[in-house]
Amino acid sequence: MNRRDFLKNAILTGIGVLIGGSVVGDLLVNKLSGGSKTTTVTEIPSETVVIKVVPQTYTQTYTQTVTQTVTEYSNTTVTQTPTQTNPTTTQPPQSLEEILFGDSDMSFIPLEVTGVQIGNSNAHITVYDYVTNTQLQIEIPLQYVSNGNINIGNLLSAVNRYNQNNGTNYKLYLVLGRAGLNQAIQQNGQWLLPASQIYYNILISDRGGKDVYNALQNLGNGSATVVMPDSNQGPYSNSLWGWSNVNDESIIIEYQNGQQVNSVTNYINLADYILGTPNNSNPTSGGILHVDTIANTQQVGMYNSDGNQYSVYGVNNYYGTYIVLIQGQGNELFSNL
Repeated sequence: MNRRDFLKNAILTGIGVLIGGSVVGDLLVNKLSGGSKTTTVTEIPSETVVIKVVPQTYTQTYTQTVTQTVTEYSNTTVTQTPTQTNPTTTQPPQSLEEILFGDSDMSFIPLEVTGVQIGNSNAHITVYDYVTNTQLQIEIPLQYVSNGNINIGNLLSAVNRYNQNNGTNYKLYLVLGRAGLNQAIQQNGQWLLPASQIYYNILISDRGGKDVYNALQNLGNGSATVVMPDSNQGPYSNSLWGWSNVNDESIIIEYQNGQQVNSVTNYINLADYILGTPNNSNPTSGGILHVDTIANTQQVGMYNSDGNQYSVYGVNNYYGTYIVLIQGQGNELFSNL
């Protein structure tokens, strides 16, 4: 082969390489262009290259199929992790006890009553749990939240009206014991309370749930007692006449300051408003609503009047005054209210 033929064959062979290498060229362009680029190359049709060589002519056919996905990320390392689907675990429904108390060791909880609907035989009550920030619907037989012509619905309506008229902030609480709540069942979005197995009190306070809990906790562990004031002024500064639940006797209660005395008087006025007995100095005597001061008290002396002696009790730690509905039926959580 002379030099002329050699150059001719080299040129033709280069053309074949350029045609067959078009795929590689595309991939190289993608890589040099930077950024993220995905190129999918599918089957390339067969190409026929005719190579003439003196003194003979022959035909070669090249068929190449390239299927490849190339993804380039500039200065980025990409690690792909296989997708894993975890099995779905269905948690069993929580009991009312778990919902209200969570992981706490509380034995009771004050639930603020925010709504009441009275049916023929049941009270449908909306309550708010300040511990778990939960609102719930509960149902309880009407006779368990009533006394005479006063029921829990009347209490809530009267409290709301009184607040609107006087700019006060009294709240109605259902204080619910923990024992027996595992027997409650949920039906149509409401929790049906096993009334004969639960322990509870219904009371009114202008304090928050934590303060109500603290007062009742001290009452329960013996750090506080209940005295029942009326609005008659006692013989000493900041004193009111009242009744001792402990000794079952008429007493004189010395409060710490005039603010506490005014608070007690306001509770007595609210109780009279609910009962429809205005200017009654001692609504507790009616046996439906009790006005109770929860406090740590101690006897500080005796008072003599008309040949009678009365014990004088001084208030040390004042945990507030409350209006308590005396239940017609049911189990009282705190029987000394």
